Amino acid sequence: MKYFAEEKVNTGRQPELDLMKALCIIGMIVIHVLLDLGSDVLPKTLDDLGTEFLGAANFMLCMGIGMRYSRNQSAKGYLIRGFSLLTVGQFLNLLRNALPNLIAYQVLKDQWFIANALLVIQSDILTFAGLALFLMALLKRLKVSDLGILVTGLIMNLFALTAYHVIPDPENYLLSQFAGFFVITKAEAYFPLCCYFIFVAFGYFIGGWYPRIRDKDGLSSRIILILLPIAVVYYVIRYFVEIPFLPELGSDLQYNMKPTPDAVATCMTSLIWLSLFYKITKLFKDGQLPKILMNFSTYINSYYCVSYVILMPVQTILIAVTGDLLPGKLIPWICGFSLVVITYLIVNLNERYLHWHISNMKGRARWIFAAAVWILTAAVIIYAYPKIEEFANIWNDYLLP
Repeated sequence: MKYFAEEKVNTGRQPELDLMKALCIIGMIVIHVLLDLGSDVLPKTLDDLGTEFLGAANFMLCMGIGMRYSRNQSAKGYLIRGFSLLTVGQFLNLLRNALPNLIAYQVLKDQWFIANALLVIQSDILTFAGLALFLMALLKRLKVSDLGILVTGLIMNLFALTAYHVIPDPENYLLSQFAGFFVITKAEAYFPLCCYFIFVAFGYFIGGWYPRIRDKDGLSSRIILILLPIAVVYYVIRYFVEIPFLPELGSDLQYNMKPTPDAVATCMTSLIWLSLFYKITKLFKDGQLPKILMNFSTYINSYYCVSYVILMPVQTILIAVTGDLLPGKLIPWICGFSLVVITYLIVNLNERYLHWHISNMKGRARWIFAAAVWILTAAVIIYAYPKIEEFANIWNDYLLP
């Protein structure tokens, strides 16, 4: 094919991937502030479009492509990285959910805080990424082909869609939460592995071709020309026509489930975004992104964690002190962009002076830290679970006022 070479000719950092990750993480921080600190601030149409077209699936696609550029692509390497991400994600849950809400519960004895403290267990994006790496390690060990990995992702997504309609939820909430790591349940099942692995698999599949692209400009034009009209027609139909067995486009259920037709369409739109972002990067000098955008892409996990460690305790303090979220529509927007700036300063101060990263821990310190995280998680569950009268999750808007 004229767009691809026989050997690797497109190595190194890919500016369109960096631009996608940078814009997604900046938008994610702002939108999370609007959703978690504001009350009816974000217009539904903007929320629907933002999460549907620049949501978590794009992070996962970039993750899949990035795996093909990684120096360590062994099954063992994926296992180690997976466990590291699971532990980091669990540490984040302790800091953002368990600790502030347990403190508030001890002071106020309000059910809202103990219910939200149990969100120390949830199917968050870092948890998903860790489980996805575990699965990739297994598939690599079994020597499954790139196409086989993609088909596996598609089958898993079809299973999740079917399971939602035919398999009843466990009666026990903890069992429901555990199942929520894999399929949609009535617990905090935000990014179930079976629903979202298709995006990692698709990224991994096209990542096998990515280093061989020799005419990225021509290929991008062809992708836009062919896929954009198809995507527009699909989403117009999807938005205005009710389709049996598929949830409403933009709903929480649709976003968390990503039912198979929508998952395929999302893969298609992600390719369109990458092509458009490549065209945009050509406008910069030598095709290089501004340093600030590269910074957001390079330290994307740090931005995610730091922003949440600030955001969720602030939510807890607001509820504890005022019983409500931020007033008006302007203040949450100001806070959203302010958090982007604050997070930027913290991340870069750390990179310049402290250089502290959990992933940099070595030997005994690493294992002691991991053990402490998982033991504390178990302790929170044992303490909080019996005290909860109504569980907080995405389906009841976390019991927010």
